[in-house]
Amino acid sequence: MNIETCIKYLEFVYYECERFLEDGRVTDDELNKLIIEFHRFLDQASESTLPVGIKDRIAELNIDYPRAQIRRGYWYMFSVVFTLGLMAIISTNLRQRKRKRVLENLKSDTANTLIFIKTNY
Repeated sequence: MNIETCIKYLEFVYYECERFLEDGRVTDDELNKLIIEFHRFLDQASESTLPVGIKDRIAELNIDYPRAQIRRGYWYMFSVVFTLGLMAIISTNLRQRKRKRVLENLKSDTANTLIFIKTNY
């Protein structure tokens, strides 16, 4: 991986975060795909011949949303059935806020890393 590829990928992540946030709703599927793609990029970047400064900045990027939470969708249906939907609505709203916050943080960190790479390399 070279610096141009790294910049293109970081721009892709930035715009994906922006697109998901503009929709106003982030689904588990969208977030799961982004997490998988992002971890693939982190692996490729760590094994590449990029300068150490860039590798360190990329290694600092993270998504603070465990994939285990994505797999727990059946709890949503369970809560719908047994609480007449109130707990499900609250739970869904809380998870939605957390997904948005995760994407906002990733978007911000990606923008900072892009600026760092473009100005220093």
